[in-house]
Amino acid sequence: MTLETYSDLPIASPLKNVSGVFGALVLEQDTSYSLLHIRGIDAETLLQEPDMKIGDGIGASDDEMLARLRRDEFVLLARDGRRSQDHLKGFIGDRHVTVTDITHGRCVLNLYGIDVARVLRKVCGLDFSDTAFPVNHAAQTSLAKVRTLIIRYDYGVRQFYRLIVDRSLAQYVWDVVADAMQEFAN
Repeated sequence: MTLETYSDLPIASPLKNVSGVFGALVLEQDTSYSLLHIRGIDAETLLQEPDMKIGDGIGASDDEMLARLRRDEFVLLARDGRRSQDHLKGFIGDRHVTVTDITHGRCVLNLYGIDVARVLRKVCGLDFSDTAFPVNHAAQTSLAKVRTLIIRYDYGVRQFYRLIVDRSLAQYVWDVVADAMQEFAN
C-alpha cells in the first residue's frame, strides 16, 4: 500500500493490516493527515495562540488540529499539509520559527469505540479519565515503551484517540494495542 503525501514521494505503509475491528473497538491507520512540526521561540506569536496551555488542542475538526506540546513546540495535523505549510511560511518573516513536514516519519493510528480508555491504560501509564485527559487534549508519552503523541477527540459519545508514533515502530505499537484490545472485544 502506498500512502499519499504532499511531498510527492510515495510512502509505504508500515503495517500489515491498516484496519482492525475488535468487537466495539476499532484500530485503523489514518493516512488522510499531514503532520507539521512547528517549533521556535516565536511559534506562539506566529500561530496567534497565546492562551493555549501545554497539552491543549484546538480546531479539532475534520480539516486541522493544532496541539501544543511545549512552550515553543506545536504539531499541526492538516488534511492539506502543503497549503497549511505555505500559509504558515508566508507569516514567518524574521521570526525564530521552523515549520517542518514530519509526515514521512510518523504513522497515525486511530483508536475508538467502547472501553478505549481502558485499553490505553493497559499499555500506557497516563490517566485517561475525562478529568485528566479531556477532549482536545494532547500528551507526549510512552505507550508500550514507544514515544507517542496521543490526542483525544470525541465524536458524539464515542471516545476517539489518535496515536502518532514513529513509522518504524508502528507495527509494534499496532500489535501491542491490538493485543490489549482482545480483552474488551466481546
